Amino acid sequence: MNRREFLRLSLSTAGSALLANSCSPSLKTPSGNRDGKQLNIYSWPDYIHPEAIPEFEKRYGIKVVYDTVSSNEALIAKFQAGGADYDIVVPSNYAVSKLRELGCLRPIEHDRLKNFGNLMPRFQNSRFDPGCQYSIPYTFGTTGIAYNTAASRKAAFVPTDWDAFWNEHFAGRMTLLEDPREVIGLALKRQGHSYNTQDQKLIQAACADLKTQKPLTMCYTSDQAIIYLTSGDSWLSLTFSGDAQQASRANNNIKYVIPTSGTSMWLDNLCIPKNAPHPEYAHLWLDYMLEPQVSAALSNYTYYASPNAKAMPLIKQNLIEDQYLYPSDSILDRCEEIQDIGQAIFIYDRLWTELKCT
Repeated sequence: MNRREFLRLSLSTAGSALLANSCSPSLKTPSGNRDGKQLNIYSWPDYIHPEAIPEFEKRYGIKVVYDTVSSNEALIAKFQAGGADYDIVVPSNYAVSKLRELGCLRPIEHDRLKNFGNLMPRFQNSRFDPGCQYSIPYTFGTTGIAYNTAASRKAAFVPTDWDAFWNEHFAGRMTLLEDPREVIGLALKRQGHSYNTQDQKLIQAACADLKTQKPLTMCYTSDQAIIYLTSGDSWLSLTFSGDAQQASRANNNIKYVIPTSGTSMWLDNLCIPKNAPHPEYAHLWLDYMLEPQVSAALSNYTYYASPNAKAMPLIKQNLIEDQYLYPSDSILDRCEEIQDIGQAIFIYDRLWTELKCT
């Protein structure tokens, strides 16, 4: 069973009633947009409420084609190869910066978005895209440690920081993400450095540390981590906050923590490619996703935090109260955004390939 099948079978569709009530159109339907009109989306697996696309199609008469991406690097590579023919893409913060630098994004027409003001003020003026000129915040979260409390008690060890991934009690029962910036970043953070370090010697030292850790690792995976945690195959996983919460819903032994030395905080965003074939429909989709009911249904389904202030009253209270989904300022102070690091990315990519092939 892969992550997509797991979510389809196990996740509650508690947000469906909320979504069903969000039927008043945000914008006037473009003339002639019916009869075979299409919106092409390139996003992450299982990253949308199941009823969101059918409702949008019903409301506007626009067929939605939803393709999935495995990493920000794969998304960027698709643009660099000239093969991107999408109306909506969903990059994380540093990938937005890179796509802007490459000239791949179309400016957002804010006058088309009557729901833009629903966003929390802190998300309307991010460092990587001031004023949301090229991106609309979608969800946010952290990357931390998910662990099995039963296995932790047996080992008499409670994971609190990145050193846990070097603990031999969890040998062969841990997973790391299939993501060079996150994995090399945790090793940098363990050594007291930033996720955005560009010093080659520091990056090399972090990767050398990861080579000593590799024999303890079951696998590098992003889309299977939740499955391994739920089944009990993994006792310790580097994973995203929302995925950890989804795993804990099916296995109450799973707990998520933000490492004491700090971690990455990310923001996923909706963007329109420069050469989008249907930019008018893309703006319809942006405004639709900003509706409180639609945004809340997304968070109630995926367990990822919403940047939409108007959606907050509609999100499950237990999610709002979870300090690791909606961290306090004291916890956020220990987090940093993964940023575009320019030419240094080639160092990360080369050393990541060496690590994986060792």
